[in-house]
Amino acid sequence: MKKLSKILLIVLLFMICPVVNAETIEHFYSKASEEIVLEDDANASVALAATSIEANSKIKGIGALIGEEVKFSGTADYAAIVGNKVTIDGTINNDAFIAGTIVNINNKANLNRDIVIVGSEVNLSGNFSRNISVYADVVNVKNANVNGNLKIKASSLKIESTKVAGTLYYPKDAKVEINKDVNINKTEKTAAINQDANTYLSLVSSKIWSFACMALIFAFMCLILPKVFTKINDKYEKMDGNKTIEVFTKGLVIIVLVPIISIMLLMTAIGIPLAIIALVLYGVAIYLSTIFTAYLLGYKVWQKFFKKDMNMLVIGLLGLMILLVLNIIPGINYLVAIITVLIGLGLIFDCIKNSK
Repeated sequence: MKKLSKILLIVLLFMICPVVNAETIEHFYSKASEEIVLEDDANASVALAATSIEANSKIKGIGALIGEEVKFSGTADYAAIVGNKVTIDGTINNDAFIAGTIVNINNKANLNRDIVIVGSEVNLSGNFSRNISVYADVVNVKNANVNGNLKIKASSLKIESTKVAGTLYYPKDAKVEINKDVNINKTEKTAAINQDANTYLSLVSSKIWSFACMALIFAFMCLILPKVFTKINDKYEKMDGNKTIEVFTKGLVIIVLVPIISIMLLMTAIGIPLAIIALVLYGVAIYLSTIFTAYLLGYKVWQKFFKKDMNMLVIGLLGLMILLVLNIIPGINYLVAIITVLIGLGLIFDCIKNSK
């Protein structure tokens, strides 16, 4: 499945349009491209999905940035930033969620409320007005000023030239190096990190990469196939228990029936080509099922909690973000994955059937 995701991503990047610069923004703004540079101020929330993102503007709302490499040096009221490599040089006035394989919070950064960071390697500098929670494998803190608590869940921690006004929390079995020039009000050791925790962090990193790929593919689908998601809006505008069971059952039938039919076709010489095509499409449908389920989830959440005009891209990104969080919660992640695939396959079946 990972090979399939890479193939789809490569094909996508060849088809996407070139660099796009945002104009002055007075309403909610969303954009998907191969490369995005956002320099003009936005008097609204912004959602961007691209391979490379540079955001240098003022965002008066939520900045949702998703890409392979994301650089944020502007200002935002709130931020949700996900990428393979994430670099922060700007100011976030309120809460933020930042996730990436490598996360760099540089000296010029100002994060003024609570921050949650998830990654493999996290490098912290700059000013933090309140609490920081970091879940990573390696954490390096240098030239940072933390006015709240610093909670670290990592196997390796190094701190230099840093002030922590609150409490530093770190696992008792972590490899810790704290220089003499560090000023920490209080230190407290937490439960040990074991091999399961390291495996879990690897799982989180892979989920983040998968999320970025899914977001980019979804953004492209919004550009070329918007009617697919409009059909979901129309059919599931009012959704009850019966409709949920219906779409779940369709997905269950597809996931069981297609392999059986394909095996039967493989037993006949004339049916081999058709069986191969069916299995390839079956694999693609399973991969894309997450996008369809995420869109339906985001659509229902938007209906319930937001009283604004719907934006297709934001709805999908919201759903993907929710699924990302659910898929990294131990104990329920496998159940969530199964339900996601079955519902997504049911939705894909509905879209194909309605197109006929």
